[in-house]
Amino acid sequence: MAKLDKILDYSLKGKTYPVKNAEQAILNANPTYLKDDWEKSCFKNLKSNVRKHYARRQNRKCAYCRITISPDGSGNAIEHIVPRIKKPQWMFVQHNLSIACINCNSSKGVENTMMQHENNYGHSPNHCPTDTNEFKIFNPHFDKWSDHFEIQDEFFLVPKPNTKGPDTYKLCNLHRYIIVLDYIDELNVRKKSFKSITKRLRKEKRPHVKEQLELAKESILEMIENN
Repeated sequence: MAKLDKILDYSLKGKTYPVKNAEQAILNANPTYLKDDWEKSCFKNLKSNVRKHYARRQNRKCAYCRITISPDGSGNAIEHIVPRIKKPQWMFVQHNLSIACINCNSSKGVENTMMQHENNYGHSPNHCPTDTNEFKIFNPHFDKWSDHFEIQDEFFLVPKPNTKGPDTYKLCNLHRYIIVLDYIDELNVRKKSFKSITKRLRKEKRPHVKEQLELAKESILEMIENN
């Protein structure tokens, strides 16, 4: 559906957070060497500003699954595209940050997201790749979402073959039923969606995806009955 595709296809190209001089001074005085350095109180305001900046420039959508998030990113994760446990020195590199829903963030976990092993890259912030070809998953700062994903049957998210979509889909568990529900609410087509989910279930062969679609069907039916 063109309308949904347009809503979901935002880009962060050229929209990295502009670090203020005072914030850069704090970063310079507090280099990060461990993943838990992220929790230092001196970074509190910077993280708040980063969270709000990306949530709004992401059109209130998760960086990966594109479900709706809060306008200031509260309750959602500041996503490190390259996990900070792999590269703690990169945890404040702006093109390594975005806002993701909790489910995408936790599903992705600490897996390596670069094409090569992390030890093949330097450790300082300026060694964080700026080339899309260095990432094996979708990176909202360098990649166009619609080049890697598409919407089928009006509101079902699928990865495009031979792109970064399949690896991202698998790593972030993008078959989750909550994604279907969010897209349905975005389009305000709840009653029509029940038939579409039933139709999609008949075509779907993967057990783990069918399980999520059954949950979506159950949730939609309850919402229809209670309205």
